Amino acid sequence: MRRQTIKHLAVVVLLFSLAVWTHRGWAEAQTEAAPAHRVATIDMLSLLEDMLQTDTFKPDRDQFRDGWAQRIQGLEDQLSQIENELRLATPTDPNVQQLQQKYQQTGYQYQQTQQQASMEFNRYSADQAATAYSTLYQEAAAMAKELGYSHLVASRRDGEIADRGNLATVTQEILARTMIVAPEADDLTDRLREKLAIPHRPAPEAAQDVTAPAEEAPKNDLND
Repeated sequence: MRRQTIKHLAVVVLLFSLAVWTHRGWAEAQTEAAPAHRVATIDMLSLLEDMLQTDTFKPDRDQFRDGWAQRIQGLEDQLSQIENELRLATPTDPNVQQLQQKYQQTGYQYQQTQQQASMEFNRYSADQAATAYSTLYQEAAAMAKELGYSHLVASRRDGEIADRGNLATVTQEILARTMIVAPEADDLTDRLREKLAIPHRPAPEAAQDVTAPAEEAPKNDLND
């Protein structure tokens, strides 16, 4: 009886040891298989905004805008000329009705051209933004991989929102800050900016000196 009890006890100890060894081996295998995680951040929006102001994009965009601005200016000149002719005409002038019709037609064409110019310029700007973002995306991914990061999160670091006059703008700024806390050393914004030679945009006060006075600006809906 005693021998049988010892035999049973030995079997239990053996099974328990085997279970512990199996569990430990499985846990170690799981630990070894889990990849290391390194997370970096990058302010893609700032880089994109600044990149669109470089010579790669801005001159073409300005040329596209100026082409539409010239068409709008031509229609404005026609309207001014018709207005002068109407002002000089007498009530009995047989050309008054024809001038009025021409003024209405030109005014309608002017409004249509303004709307078309705004839509076309927005489309052109959007296409440029998509092209620039594609370049930034590929370069950022390559840099993160080269530096050994497993994750790269596009996020602004500054938590202060300066423009608070519009709910949509504030919401957009909040959504742009997906990362609340992250080490500054793991931010790749400046590294990618330096690699692609993307300059910082001048402050609004500095940029004001090189822009045309407000009274000389083209009278249309096209913006930078």
